[in-house]
Amino acid sequence: MTKDEIFQNIIEAIDPLDEINTDTVIADCDDIDSLALFSVVVFLKQKLKKNVSLADLSKCTTVGDIVELAMK
Repeated sequence: MTKDEIFQNIIEAIDPLDEINTDTVIADCDDIDSLALFSVVVFLKQKLKKNVSLADLSKCTTVGDIVELAMK
């Protein structure tokens, strides 16, 4: 899966009301709450077979950081 495909899937998992890009700061975005992050964890596990915890995601500052984590 390409970086762009991963980003698009993360956006689908978050299901934001506002526009989000890879530079979006997670803490500043009302659309990214714990439920949205859990949805990202589920996406990563089901689609990419990656075991990423909420603790791993909490180290991410931007949506781009989540994409990079998924690419590892």
